[in-house]
Amino acid sequence: MKDDFLKGFHPHGDPPAATLEFGPGQPPIPLNAPQQRQKTIDEYHRLWYDEASKGLTWGSTTYFGVKLWKHPADLHLYSELIYQVQPALIIETGTAFGGSALFMAHLLDQLGHGKVLSIDLNAVQKTYPRHPRIAYLGGYSSTHLRSVKEAGLMAIEAAKGQGAVMVILDSDHAERHVAQELRCYASLVTPSSYLVVEDSEIGGHPVYESFGPGPYEAVEKWLPQHPEFVEDRRLPARMLWSAHTWLRRERT
Repeated sequence: MKDDFLKGFHPHGDPPAATLEFGPGQPPIPLNAPQQRQKTIDEYHRLWYDEASKGLTWGSTTYFGVKLWKHPADLHLYSELIYQVQPALIIETGTAFGGSALFMAHLLDQLGHGKVLSIDLNAVQKTYPRHPRIAYLGGYSSTHLRSVKEAGLMAIEAAKGQGAVMVILDSDHAERHVAQELRCYASLVTPSSYLVVEDSEIGGHPVYESFGPGPYEAVEKWLPQHPEFVEDRRLPARMLWSAHTWLRRERT
C-alpha cells in the first residue's frame, strides 16, 4: 500500500506532464504548457458563461431566494476582501435584483458594522430584499448628479470614522458609461480598499465578443492615468479566472 501511495511522487526530477483526457479519439491536452493551460481556462470560462442561456450557471444562481448573477468563486473573493478591508461603506452601482446587496449585507453583519448603498437606474422595487444595512437609491443613472452626491456624502460620513470605502461598478457595461463611473466613483475608494469593475470578461475577454467595447476597454484606458490604483491579478489567478477586474488603491 505504501508503494502504491509513493507512485505519485517524483523526488528525482520533474513529474510527467499532466494531461486532460477528453475521450476516445481525442488528443490529450498538456496542462503544464502555459498557453494550453490558459486556452483550457478560457474554454471553460466561455462554456460557463454561455450555458446561462439554458438556465444554468449564472443564469440560475440565487442567494437566500434572490437572483444573483455572479460566479460562486467571485462571491468567495468578495467575502475574503470584505473581511480584509472591513469596509464601513460599500457602494454598488447596478442593483438588478438586490441579491448581491443582500449577500454583502450579510457579510457585514458578521463584521458587526458597515452599510451598502445600492444605486440603480430603475425605481426602487418592492421585490428588493430589505435589510437594515442596505440603502437603495433608484430612479437615477449611477452617473447622475444626485446619485454621485448621495454616494459622496455617505463616503464622507464613513471616512469621518476612519472607515474604509469599497466601490463596485456593475450597471451599464458600455465602455463610455463605465468610463464615466470611474471618473465619478474612483476617488471615493479609500487606500488599501478596492474598486471592482464587474463583467470585464465581456467583449471577448474571453466571452460575449459581440458586445463590443465595455468594462475591459474602459479600465484599459483609465488605469494608466491613475497610478494610485493597481490591478490585483492574484485574485483571479487563485480561482483560475474571474468575471471582474479587481483594482486596489495603493495610495491617495
